[in-house]
Amino acid sequence: MKILVTGAAGQLSRLVSLALAEQGHEVLGLDLRPMRHRDFPGPFERVKRYDHRQVDEVFRSRAPDVLLHLGIRAGGFQAEARQRYTQNVLGTRHLLSLCRRNALDRVVVLGTYHVYGAHPNNPTFIPEDAPLRAVQNFPELLDAVELDHTVTTFLWQHKDEIPTVLLRPVNIMGPHLRNQVSTLLRGAVCPRLLGFNPMQQFLHESDLVRALVQVLEGSESAVYNLCGEGEVPWRRAIQIAGARELPLPHTIAYPAIRLLSRLNIAFPEHLMDFFRYPVIISDDAIRSRYPWRPEVSVVDTLRSLHDVPPDAPLGRSNVAS
Repeated sequence: MKILVTGAAGQLSRLVSLALAEQGHEVLGLDLRPMRHRDFPGPFERVKRYDHRQVDEVFRSRAPDVLLHLGIRAGGFQAEARQRYTQNVLGTRHLLSLCRRNALDRVVVLGTYHVYGAHPNNPTFIPEDAPLRAVQNFPELLDAVELDHTVTTFLWQHKDEIPTVLLRPVNIMGPHLRNQVSTLLRGAVCPRLLGFNPMQQFLHESDLVRALVQVLEGSESAVYNLCGEGEVPWRRAIQIAGARELPLPHTIAYPAIRLLSRLNIAFPEHLMDFFRYPVIISDDAIRSRYPWRPEVSVVDTLRSLHDVPPDAPLGRSNVAS
């Protein structure tokens, strides 16, 4: 298969692309950012601000068979809301329209479990058909929820035409990745809300890569949660990762986060609710459809944060097949 990977300049896309190349697939890269990895296993196209004409030309000239859309949350939470919406939601809509126009064989999109939101009355194990309540308290998650709705709407409208899968993974961890939660756990100190110690789920980068490779070879349309092996309380996660906890009253923590945002020291406020209320999802659906199972324990996943520098060259033996 010829697979177009968006967000190709990122570390996760690099890991997945190397694994796909080892499987014999032809990989094409697309991103807003310049490519910094010398070992990306295929041609790369850089577009600016999701210029529709440039993206159209990539589809026309490269003629991919499959879209693997990992280029979500473009700009991160530091980006202005309108920019995030344009890049993440409108950009995704355009990609999906191109997939249909060019009759692609399959679409796989990586979303996030954050769309479920952190609430005190969440069920113990959240299934894929649970309501997406993230924006009830945090409007900055609007683009994540709208992106999810965009993909699921496309999925059900065109499931007989283009098989589409949306994955909602928990916190992705590993030595090569730097997201908000892993950066916190790598630090010398890590915040903890006094009086709260919710259970957390973590997924190792290699387990996510294996899941993506398997789902790309499927033929169904579905939404799948994706989580790692087991759960662990947030205080224990901090200890395992080697950080020192910083206890904070929630009455102080939330205003402090808002102040940091005004000072352009970005930290997404919605994450504080994930340190307050448990958000435990169920991934029974993907386990019943595929032979995939997480191979890295939650303890080893957290310990792996310090294994190698995130930008170290990736050897073939480190890529899940």
